[in-house]
Amino acid sequence: MRVSQRLGDGATEGRGEALSPRLPLPPSPRPLLIRKAVLSAALLLIAAKGAAQLLSDLEVERPISVEGARPVPYRAFSGSVDWTYNVRQDRLNDHGPGFSLLYGAARGLELGGGVRYVTRPGRNALRGISSGDIVLHALYGLRTETADWPALAVRAGVEFPTGLDSKGTDLNLAVLATRSFEMFRVHANGLWTRLGATGSTERNDRFEAILGADCLVNSRRQTDTLLVTDVSLQSNPVRTGDLILAVEAGMRQRIGVQTIFFVGTGAELTGERDRARFRARVGLTHIY
Repeated sequence: MRVSQRLGDGATEGRGEALSPRLPLPPSPRPLLIRKAVLSAALLLIAAKGAAQLLSDLEVERPISVEGARPVPYRAFSGSVDWTYNVRQDRLNDHGPGFSLLYGAARGLELGGGVRYVTRPGRNALRGISSGDIVLHALYGLRTETADWPALAVRAGVEFPTGLDSKGTDLNLAVLATRSFEMFRVHANGLWTRLGATGSTERNDRFEAILGADCLVNSRRQTDTLLVTDVSLQSNPVRTGDLILAVEAGMRQRIGVQTIFFVGTGAELTGERDRARFRARVGLTHIY
C-alpha cells in the first residue's frame, strides 16, 4: 500500500528517507553597506573638522609685524624659529635667525620670550636692533570679541641687554585690537618703547602704529592658508629723522596638524638712507 506523507513532515513521498535540513540564507549585504557608508561619512566629517582647525593667532614677526589680540590657549605651548634677511643701501645687508616660545599661563594670559641674532651687530645697534637681546613679555586679553566690540589685549615687555653692542634695558607696551568679519579679520596695534640708554641724537621714546588684515583663501572657510598684510608708521630713532613708513605681506600655511609654515616680505618706504629696502622672512611654528 502506498503511503503518502507531506513533504514538510521530514519524509519523501513513497520513501522513508529524511530530507536534509534547510541551510540558513546568507545575510543581506545591505546592512553591511549601510554601516560602511555611515563609518565613511563619520571619518570624512572628522577629517573636515581637522582641516578647519584655526591657525594660531598672529604673533609679532611671524610672519610680519602686525599682531593679533588673542593670547595662546591655556596650557598651550607655541615655539617658532625663522630666518630674516634685510637688503640695505650700499650692500650693507644683514641676516640671522630668530627664536620665540609662548605659553598660556592662565586663561587669557600669555607669557613669552624671544631672541634674534643679526649680522653687523654694531651697525644694527645704531638702528635700535640689538643682536642677541632677550625679550620677555606678558600678553593679557582684556576682553574677547563680541558683536559690538573687537577683541582687546595689552602686552608689556622687557628687553634685556644680553646681546652684542647692547646699550640698556628697554621697556615696551602695546595695545592690540582684532575685529572679525565674514572671511577676514582687521588688526590694529599701538606700540610705545622706552629705551634704557640712548645717544645725544637718539629719541628716548619710540612710537609705532600698525594697521593690518588677514584673510582666508578657501571658500569653505578652512584656515589651512591665511594671507596677511599690514602698513605701519614708526617714529625715527634719530631725533631729526623722518617717520618710517613700511608695508608688509605674508602667508601662513598649515603643513601638519600642529605645524605652520610662514613666509613674509616687506619694505621700509621712508626713513634713513640705510633703511631696510626689502625684507624677507621664512620660518616654522609648532603648537603643542
